[in-house]
Amino acid sequence: MTEDITGDNTLSKNEIKNFILRVDLISKDQLDLAKIAETMSEYFDRTEKKQINKFSINFTKGSSELTKGDTFDYVLVSEEKSISMTFSETQCAFWLESNQYKNKSLYKGIMSKVVNVVDSLCGEAKSRRIGLRYVNQFKCKTKRNIGKIYGKRLSSVVRAMLSGEDLQSRVIGMEEYNDDGFKIRFQYGIPNKFYPSVIGVFDLLLDIDSFIESESGASEWEEIITSLNHAAYGKFVKEINPKYIEVLN
Repeated sequence: MTEDITGDNTLSKNEIKNFILRVDLISKDQLDLAKIAETMSEYFDRTEKKQINKFSINFTKGSSELTKGDTFDYVLVSEEKSISMTFSETQCAFWLESNQYKNKSLYKGIMSKVVNVVDSLCGEAKSRRIGLRYVNQFKCKTKRNIGKIYGKRLSSVVRAMLSGEDLQSRVIGMEEYNDDGFKIRFQYGIPNKFYPSVIGVFDLLLDIDSFIESESGASEWEEIITSLNHAAYGKFVKEINPKYIEVLN
């Protein structure tokens, strides 16, 4: 994570390996995703159009009928910014992802453009879910160093999950919280990049998914995303050793 809870300060370093901002729509009929993708493509280097085959079975008395339909995913890619944005007719959603997340400027300008395009082309669209996901991975060579990265509570939980038999190949915990109308689901522990081999390197995971599951108009999306960012960072600083946060400054 990089922004503080007020949004005023930014950590100069981070260990975010993957970032996803996703908006799930109530109905694909509200938006012409192909048109939105076409308009947004001017802000990206290239566009990939992926055809998705969909099959459905209709049952009637004594018979069934298989029908096939095609939908499309439009993937917009920016090589310079190391981001991609997908508008998916199949999933009735759009999302932005990057493995080079620095701060909220990565998505803020793009989301403003999306909201403007939606407003000009489709009017007031509605979402059913909005989420920000930050997947942090920290280098950790030994069990002793867990407490140098995780805060006291989380390091105690992870150490308790580690058995004394040294036969475990993965140790992962998950928790979910309600936070003033938002939800935070986060996973932590030792994913073990050499899985299914036994744990030999204690690299740590902190996967924070901050989301809201309620109907929201497009005009509300940017404000909601800001609140989700703050909620996610609040959880981050609560679960990380304060001295390690100083290292990231």
